[in-house]
Amino acid sequence: MPRKPVTELRGGLSPRQRIWAAIRDRGGRELWCIDDIVDTTRINRELGGTVDAATTRTYVVCLQRAGIVQLAEIEPGPRGRKRYRLARDEGIEAPRVRKDGSRVTQGLAQEQMWRTLRMLGNGDTNARELAAHASSSTATVALRAAEDYLQTLATAGYLECTQRGHGTGRGGVPARYRLRPDRNTGPKPPMVCRTRVVFDPNLLAVVWAPAVTEEDADHGR
Repeated sequence: MPRKPVTELRGGLSPRQRIWAAIRDRGGRELWCIDDIVDTTRINRELGGTVDAATTRTYVVCLQRAGIVQLAEIEPGPRGRKRYRLARDEGIEAPRVRKDGSRVTQGLAQEQMWRTLRMLGNGDTNARELAAHASSSTATVALRAAEDYLQTLATAGYLECTQRGHGTGRGGVPARYRLRPDRNTGPKPPMVCRTRVVFDPNLLAVVWAPAVTEEDADHGR
């Protein structure tokens, strides 16, 4: 599944996030149909807008195949509506699943690293420790990915360097970083995009972008 451009992330909650919030509001006992979820996204202004029935149905199928929601019953009649229930509440963030129910792991490494940095509080870490602690059975965090994430977040002002690194290889000492309390913006990870731009979904803003020199502009022509 291709990553959405940064400009598309500025509008607030994604359609899937709105659908998921409407499903979670009903808990695991209440039964609901597609129309119920659509109505909730329309009525609840905090969700940021109505999600159409086709989009809702597609995501519900993804959740069903992942075992997160269950088909509870089908109403009588030739056009009986399907009614579902929440089978497994996976938290506030909308589960990232494909149509076959498999998990989308793109970006998961950054989520796990950001979660680890927030859990450390005032503690610091280096790339080796971060890669080890942030890895999971779902997504392994590579050492290079941890190095890049720490360096980019430090440049963007999220981290402070508590100990400068020196040397490379076995004798080298990696730099250590700590999350600044005033930059702990929320649960969603600041996203380092391919262009090195850092987008913070908690703030719905691009918080840092590399400087473009006159020479860069000349080469881009």
